[in-house]
Amino acid sequence: MAYTLVINYALAFLLSFLVSGNNLSANAGAAVGSRSIDYKYAVIIALLGYILGLWLQGTYMRANVVSGDVAMVAMAVTIVIFIVGESMRVPMSLTGSLYASLVGASLALGRMMGNAVFVLGYWLSLPIIVMLLSYILYKSLGALSRLSFRYVGIYRVLSILTVFLLSFSFGANNLGLLWALLNFSYKGLLLIIISSILGVLLIGWRTLYRLSTGLFTLGPLTSFTVQLFSFIAMEIGTIYSVPMPVTVTTSFGLVGVGAAHRFRIINLKYFNELILGFIVSIIIGLVFGYVLIRVI
Repeated sequence: MAYTLVINYALAFLLSFLVSGNNLSANAGAAVGSRSIDYKYAVIIALLGYILGLWLQGTYMRANVVSGDVAMVAMAVTIVIFIVGESMRVPMSLTGSLYASLVGASLALGRMMGNAVFVLGYWLSLPIIVMLLSYILYKSLGALSRLSFRYVGIYRVLSILTVFLLSFSFGANNLGLLWALLNFSYKGLLLIIISSILGVLLIGWRTLYRLSTGLFTLGPLTSFTVQLFSFIAMEIGTIYSVPMPVTVTTSFGLVGVGAAHRFRIINLKYFNELILGFIVSIIIGLVFGYVLIRVI
């Protein structure tokens, strides 16, 4: 129906605004926190990555196309979860809760998201793999850094490069998921681009500052390592149409690096809150997505 389409566009605009701004810290926070790049330039690079990723690879998320009613319920539930989480100061996963809501709403209609089992397996395995690989690469490259300080400059450049790469995959994956809920319409593409730009410029700086100062203290090598494997995890997820929460991925990468320092550089309390919020948001999204579609 026409009203469903209008509501979905409005919800997608708001979600894209929130997702883009709220996840700027995950995409560029490590590089800014390591002083590899100034905040203003990081914003420009991240926005460029968002737009190009959405435009060039957004349609890879085609496995998540659903009916208008399911999309409407899932997006509405996700926004409510975000608002409640913010009011309680508990970090919630927008992408995780959105996909869980899609699964719950689909189940209520007697259908199953075709990639649900694969997504669950990916969510359970990839963060651990990212953590282990981050630990191994950091330890290996750290040995080179002790031999010569010139590697520090190289890591700064690579850190800046991975800001773009991670933002590109984020645009393709997270923003591509929202575009899929609008059936990949050109109007939907334009709407998501505009709202993501506004989200970054209006609220992105706040979350960027929070992650850069609240979760870790790091150097260019840490920044490069975390962002590199987060990009790889996001890109693989995009290729297989798996929605991937970027904050969770980068946080596990940080834990891998933190393990090399016996966790001295990681705020484990914040990390635990992040993981708890991710799990809770998935459960709530699944349940409320199911219940609401049954009621409607």
